[in-house]
Amino acid sequence: MLKKYFSFFLLTFLMLSAFCAYALPTAPLVGYKQDMDSFLTSKLVNNEPITYCIYLGKPALEFTNPQDFDDTFKLAVKLWMVHTSQLIRLTGQEKGMAPVLAVLEKDPNLQLLPECDFSRYPAESLKFLDFPPSGKKVPTADLSVFVEDSFFSHLRGEKELEAFFSYQSHPHIVIPASYYRVNPSNIKMFGDKAQQFISLRKQILATPNHDVKQINTLLIELMKVLYESVDYNPHSILYALQHELGHAFGLADQRASADNGDLIHGTINPRSGIMDNFTTYLTCDDADGLVLLLHEALNLNHEHFSSLCRDGVKFIGGKEELSTPKKRVIRAGANTLARTYYPQTADDGVYLLEDSKYVSTYTDEDTKKIYYLFDFSRMPKGVGGFQSQKGHMKMLDINNNPEKRVPVGEHFSQLTLGPGPAHKQILKEKYDDSGNLLSYTLEIYDEEVLTETRTKTF
Repeated sequence: MLKKYFSFFLLTFLMLSAFCAYALPTAPLVGYKQDMDSFLTSKLVNNEPITYCIYLGKPALEFTNPQDFDDTFKLAVKLWMVHTSQLIRLTGQEKGMAPVLAVLEKDPNLQLLPECDFSRYPAESLKFLDFPPSGKKVPTADLSVFVEDSFFSHLRGEKELEAFFSYQSHPHIVIPASYYRVNPSNIKMFGDKAQQFISLRKQILATPNHDVKQINTLLIELMKVLYESVDYNPHSILYALQHELGHAFGLADQRASADNGDLIHGTINPRSGIMDNFTTYLTCDDADGLVLLLHEALNLNHEHFSSLCRDGVKFIGGKEELSTPKKRVIRAGANTLARTYYPQTADDGVYLLEDSKYVSTYTDEDTKKIYYLFDFSRMPKGVGGFQSQKGHMKMLDINNNPEKRVPVGEHFSQLTLGPGPAHKQILKEKYDDSGNLLSYTLEIYDEEVLTETRTKTF
């Protein structure tokens, strides 16, 4: 009965994931492959100690304390691991994913350092810390976690700071205490539910990852308590930790404006998960992402596996396996971006890009957003319109840096400005396989009448 209830609970989450229209596909962070040593996934695979430090500013001490936050941090790490292992077992993939399960069902070797290393930051900025460092020489943690408002706001020149993860300088998580103040262990806020959360957190941390049955039981109780207390509140400190730890493992954001995701590794179409801006709990999509990263770290990219979302998606080499072309569409207001991937894209890196966006000539700055090969001197001033582009792109380093891409083959672009068909330009370009422009033809229309055609060959 327990297994049946847990299966229903998880499958409800899986069904909910299909309705998040604003999420992007799950994907590794850009730079993950070049900087794997900076991420926690490789340390989990190698069973290496993961050192971490915690810095709590004065605002954070209003709703948590060092021991409480440390326990919630360790819980967040554990939830990523046991959530994924439970889904592997639920989908009956224990045999095929035995090496992944061996990693997930081993307790992580987390080691808390007595204080964080601030030696990498400008000395003059330390005055913005609520509690200055001791001045002692301390080791730099594998992951530093800062919950404060002033220090990083000053460093980044941002008045209102958002939570973020960065692996530059050294891997660190920053959570603004003024925003993420909902703490499920806060007795003043949640009373008996907070006591239950504290008790369950203690039990989960004391239960080995490999004790599948007991973990299963405790997860059900934990989800129930969280639902009845924080209710998936986006201001939850537990949610913030789980999201930023997703980055520390190596996953990108999934929000529509995100630009830190790998274009080819991961899924093609959106599914909701804790890495987007809307979902505050772990889903099957997040578990897929962690499995993809573990496959990479375990050198198992040649292995196939089926998505833990049970949606028919299959992976190989960190990429979604395709038998027919598949389109991914991202809409943001009046703008649309679509990429069509082919079965051979995983090998040759070529995909179809279609882009439509609102543009205008109200100011010189606005005009700069229009494609440079259009004739700016012929455009009417102070009007708006649309620019669309369609053509194939080629990723030059598909396995290590899919962000490096160039146009190939024939590209078609159209610019329409003004009320009605006042002004239109149509551009046809031809590129070689290295992204070099070979030739282009530009047609200029006024009131739907072709007034000029220009052709240039390089």
